[in-house]
Amino acid sequence: MTSSAWARRPARLAGALAVGGTTTVLTSWAVGRLMQKDLIVRPSRKVYEYIRSRRSPQVARRLEQTITGMGDYPVLVPFSVLVGGLVAYERRDWRPLPLLVGGLAAEVYLQKVLKVLVKGSKPPEQDSVGPPGDFPSGGAARTVIIFGLLAHLLSERWDSPAERRAIWSIVLAVIAAQGGSRLYLGRHWPEDVLGGWLFGWLILRWVIRLAEET
Repeated sequence: MTSSAWARRPARLAGALAVGGTTTVLTSWAVGRLMQKDLIVRPSRKVYEYIRSRRSPQVARRLEQTITGMGDYPVLVPFSVLVGGLVAYERRDWRPLPLLVGGLAAEVYLQKVLKVLVKGSKPPEQDSVGPPGDFPSGGAARTVIIFGLLAHLLSERWDSPAERRAIWSIVLAVIAAQGGSRLYLGRHWPEDVLGGWLFGWLILRWVIRLAEET
């Protein structure tokens, strides 16, 4: 790469960050506001109540102790450092670590903006196993970002389409299980989980694009 190309790289990355962040917020904000309409809210509350009324205390306790926690910071941060470090060492390329950290940081700060813009409601505390949240589900978003990025990095090293399908199938199952568990525990309305998946996917796309730029 020439010296002029290196000089332009920070500007390109800054532009990609600005465009990616703005696109993520605007798209998630538009979808979030749409999901606050009565047309969405009424059937969503019926789904929530249907699941709550059939919730098993034993299943809820197991989900709270295992699958739901996969989207929490105390689990994802050390997991990201460990697995990201292993992937980086194997590749002899340390870019995966800042990408994982950047994805988590983007979720933290952009989610704060979205919560102010969308102003979603939280489920009643008495119906929630654990602290309830609003739009978008941060745990669902973080699971998409971290596991999706790790799957992308691993699939780059595998030539076999069957291996790539296997890793993405596992990741999609993890994402669905984690988001579904938040709904089962009553911590989020259905639209919050769907919004979290969308929000996480937008950040994941943006982070992957940054990886390809560097």
